[in-house]
Amino acid sequence: MKHSIVACGIRVHNLKNIDVEIPHNKLVVITGVSGSGKSSLAFDTLFAEGQRRYVESFSAYARQFLEKMDKPDVDHIEGILPAIAIQQKNPVKNRRSTVGTATEINDYLRLLYARIGKTYCKSCKRQVRIDTVSHIVEFILSLPEGTKFLVTFPLNISQKISGEEQINLLKERGIVRILADNDIVDITNEQNSFDIRAAKTVYGIIDRLVVKYTIKDRLIDSLETSYRMGSGHLSIFYTNDALSSEAIKPSTDDLVRIQDSPWVEMKYSKKFFCSYCAIEYPEPSPALFSFNNPIGACPKCQGFGHTIDIDMDAVIPDKEKSLEQGAIVPWNTPAYRELYEELESAASKYDIPMDVPFRKLTKKQLNLLFEGTKDFCGINEFFNWLEGRKYKIHVRVILSKYRGYNVCRTCEGTRLKKEALTIVIQQRSIAEVCTMTIEQAHMFFQKLQLSDYERNIAHLILQEITKRLGYMIKVGLGYLTLDRMTRTLSGGEAQRVNLTTSLGSSLVNTLYILDEPSVGLHPRDTDRLIHILTRLRDIGNTVVVVEHDAEVIKNSDMIIDLGPGAGENGGRLVYHGTFAQLPANNCSLTGQYLKGEKAIKIPSSRRKPSRKAIVLKGASQNNLKNIDVTFPLNMLVCVTGVSGSGKSTLVQDTLYGALKKKLGIYSGFVGKHTAIEGERFINDILLVDQSPIGRTPRSNPVTYIKIFDEIRKLFAFTREAKARKLTIGSFSFNIAGGRCEFCEGAGYVKVDMQFLADIFVTCEKCGGKRFNKKVLEVKYKNKNIHEVLSITVDEAIEFFRESVNITKVLKCLQETGLGYLKLGQPATTLSGGEAQRLKVSTYISQENMESMLFVFDEPTIGLHMDDIQKLLNCFQRLLQAGHSLIVVEHNLDIIKSSDYIIDLGPEGGNEGGYVIGCGTPEKISKIKTSHTGAYLKPYFL
Repeated sequence: MKHSIVACGIRVHNLKNIDVEIPHNKLVVITGVSGSGKSSLAFDTLFAEGQRRYVESFSAYARQFLEKMDKPDVDHIEGILPAIAIQQKNPVKNRRSTVGTATEINDYLRLLYARIGKTYCKSCKRQVRIDTVSHIVEFILSLPEGTKFLVTFPLNISQKISGEEQINLLKERGIVRILADNDIVDITNEQNSFDIRAAKTVYGIIDRLVVKYTIKDRLIDSLETSYRMGSGHLSIFYTNDALSSEAIKPSTDDLVRIQDSPWVEMKYSKKFFCSYCAIEYPEPSPALFSFNNPIGACPKCQGFGHTIDIDMDAVIPDKEKSLEQGAIVPWNTPAYRELYEELESAASKYDIPMDVPFRKLTKKQLNLLFEGTKDFCGINEFFNWLEGRKYKIHVRVILSKYRGYNVCRTCEGTRLKKEALTIVIQQRSIAEVCTMTIEQAHMFFQKLQLSDYERNIAHLILQEITKRLGYMIKVGLGYLTLDRMTRTLSGGEAQRVNLTTSLGSSLVNTLYILDEPSVGLHPRDTDRLIHILTRLRDIGNTVVVVEHDAEVIKNSDMIIDLGPGAGENGGRLVYHGTFAQLPANNCSLTGQYLKGEKAIKIPSSRRKPSRKAIVLKGASQNNLKNIDVTFPLNMLVCVTGVSGSGKSTLVQDTLYGALKKKLGIYSGFVGKHTAIEGERFINDILLVDQSPIGRTPRSNPVTYIKIFDEIRKLFAFTREAKARKLTIGSFSFNIAGGRCEFCEGAGYVKVDMQFLADIFVTCEKCGGKRFNKKVLEVKYKNKNIHEVLSITVDEAIEFFRESVNITKVLKCLQETGLGYLKLGQPATTLSGGEAQRLKVSTYISQENMESMLFVFDEPTIGLHMDDIQKLLNCFQRLLQAGHSLIVVEHNLDIIKSSDYIIDLGPEGGNEGGYVIGCGTPEKISKIKTSHTGAYLKPYFL
């Protein structure tokens, strides 16, 4: 067997026919500048080939149901292992997927609750269980000798049949005595004139016994007979003497004292049934605790936890408005204005102020508004009336405006049936455990107190649960809750969730390929991540990590550095070896930064806050603790803190949404807050992330920055174009006329290979040039449109030097470090860092933009240390143009270069959401409670 992965002649994307060797069972880091070919090597080559070979091992029938992988452009690969890719994306869109289901912790929880969970009656709170004969016998024989008791079964007395006839039926079944209204009656005594129908409670007596060991066999027979005749139910009656002598402890839940009676009753059932309340419960099974199974899912919301209902935030969007200012939006329209007038005329009678902000109304006043009175229609009553008239189209249109996802009233967001919530372990239902954070759940299961019997059953299950929870804490996800929807996780969080799932599965001899697992991690948590990666390696796996973090690189077994530049200037193997050998290599840009030969310097001066600022008050979304935060404008402001401290909630969910809503029409989510001020200082707010600039190869840099129109004009105005009657549209590969119609301007044709991956073949008509022959014959400066799209930005600046409109924009691309990009490079081949810088350069080139607030959420994702310097240069260009920047970031190079820091914490989850400090990096470095400050301190010593 090969001891390493050997790949020769790799030519995927921009890789220049390189050869690499990756030893098995090692932690290997692939690094290099943004666009140097890291993902092409890791994912498009190693993972694609490992996955393709694994899928090829299945039958042709099975392969048609599996994802088809393209064969990478490589001469030879050997020693490849079955591959698992954990990428920096969150592809989950399903509302049913939670952190618990994604990590398989929910599966183990369901099994745990099904096996050792205790069901308690929702009415009397007694424990519901199946009482076996052996357990009843064991309890009775544990009582002091001489304790007298009756073995009975409950009787249902019918009023439709005569009492004499019912007694005869009992005699036929062998019953001699009954316990009627707590008195023993001999029904064989013919002189007895007892009317059985007049009794309130009647039990058939099977046996009368006195506790002693010799009665065991007889007792078993009597109990089995009672169960059979009582249809699975029986009762044991003890004398009150037994109770007074503490033969039976009065504290037992099952004991029923009967007033004015010599008897004490204990009820038993062979069914999963509360005998005291006559309520039957479903027996615990794993399916009962699954919201993805009809057996356990809430019937109202079908396991989603939310229902589509009237959204009061849409009905009353601005809680600062009073009723007279039109707080109730649907009543502001002419059609329903009379409802507001009814309320206005009756308001004084019911003490409802019309001039007070809606949020200040009391609970009593709100209840009147929602429910209504005889004098005015309530909001709920109004919408119920509309629901009854939704057969009309205009009513359905009105209702659609005010509908939204609300927490299900039946299950209260737990997603499960009420029966599942009656089953608890140590007084906690499965829904309560899932609302805990990972850290709280881990502590709960570690401190769980179980009997020997329960421990024997649950030992292996608890081991799996605590192991997986422990892994999640180690990768810095202890602040997440198990019921958090996977779709709400960031790319970095989703990647680490998948990483813990892989660790929990304990696979060996597998190739794991990870895309920057340090994304979203505070420097404090990086050591934990390294421990997880080495753990994955030590159990017998090969771990390949695309990474820029210096600590991860230093702790790797081998480094593969690609470069030296990006795009066409990259794709070469710059360095291949251990970290110890790196200082001897002078060609590696990564090595120069790690050795300290190159570094991002601390600014000599920082901008000072002015009077212009955005002030957010009372932010309380998620874990934010009702905080007031001031964001100075015309500065580089960094929002920092450990993972889960509330950074994204503060900036993206609350600040961005609140400003957007104040500046114009915005229908997106807005986090809870009381007020926002200072919006007059900016024209707009823009969120700049690393999402792709296009989803198809038809999108490219020149179409995105909108200079393709100018380029097409140059070609359309040439003499050749005019002679051929070609227009500006003729030089577009997206519309008919000038494009190659055989491939419709794509440059390739897809060939369906049935059971194999689809093959993309270069179009034989145009040779991949995308345009027809007539268009390609038109040249501008001896280059046709295809040749122009094939040149780089650097080359294009010289080529189009006479066209100011084109060169002005291209120079912005060049200054942001994107001079190596080809003008027509498909958007799908751009890295996240390249896409982000392309967006920034577009904004820099727009001279008419004034006073914009840019929000960046971890812009250093996918960026090399050298690229971070370029990104900082872009930030400075935006600031010089009069804009303001707010950056959510963990990278210390960005943080130390900022003008102002807002540090949140001190921890993640419930222990976060506070403002630890505000000010310059130097000031934050002196705050003892700040984790960010602790890592900044060495820079200012």
